[in-house]
Amino acid sequence: MTGRVALVTGCGKPDGMGQAIARTLAAEGVAVVVADRVPTGVPNLRQQQLGRDLGGWHGVESLVELIRDKGGVASSVTGDIGAEGDARRMVEQTVDRHGRLDILVNNAAAPQGADRRDIEEVPLDVWDEVLRINLRGTYLMCRFAVPHMRSQRWGRIVNISSMAGVVAAPRSTAYSASKAGVLGLTRSLAMDVAAWGVTVNAVCPGLVGTSRSILSTDPDLDERAELEKRGRAIPVGRPGAPEDIAAAVRYLTSEDSGYVTGQMLVLDGGGMQPFPLPRPA
Repeated sequence: MTGRVALVTGCGKPDGMGQAIARTLAAEGVAVVVADRVPTGVPNLRQQQLGRDLGGWHGVESLVELIRDKGGVASSVTGDIGAEGDARRMVEQTVDRHGRLDILVNNAAAPQGADRRDIEEVPLDVWDEVLRINLRGTYLMCRFAVPHMRSQRWGRIVNISSMAGVVAAPRSTAYSASKAGVLGLTRSLAMDVAAWGVTVNAVCPGLVGTSRSILSTDPDLDERAELEKRGRAIPVGRPGAPEDIAAAVRYLTSEDSGYVTGQMLVLDGGGMQPFPLPRPA
């Protein structure tokens, strides 16, 4: 993958999937441009109410520094993927810096908040914002990246959807609808660009052990213990790690995946299986 150029969105948080994806691709020799709406990522409801300890983490700039310290090539951009001008600019800045764009990973997503309620309690503007970022944002990034990939007759697009886009998730009407929409977009776009050597696939994570997975605003909640508890209910017995998602993205953006397009890869530790066997003692 040396010599390839990737744009990865949603990279601002220190424990998120975006930073793991960017580091994994950089380790393979890919020049990465890491993006987020604000440098440290948009906080979710728990973080908005209780604050967050970033421990010296400065968002995408810290990520760039980490990658460069390991000999990788990285730079950053900021922008709102749901805003047409920002989406266009982030793609253009990537191409201006490197002369090409080979890989697009649409990882950015709306932070959880008032959308995680019963439907009659979800404000319309909140519904619109979730769809604006998760679905419109993915569409816009693809729209501006595809012409570059078509012209060079090679490209890899990976859209991060969710298990919630495949099976029902409670109190997630906006989120589930947006992530199901990403799957439809993925399948349709894959057919449109296949003849130019461009593949489009989706990754659908289940529970991943990041701060994004904690919705409770209880200040006394032990986040690590809560994630471990929820992970024990999954057949593999643990939550996913950001690196698990990054490994799948690495494959889907490589030469080896050239015959894979229009697909969704569910990474959920077997969580969609209805009747898991008891775990051995």
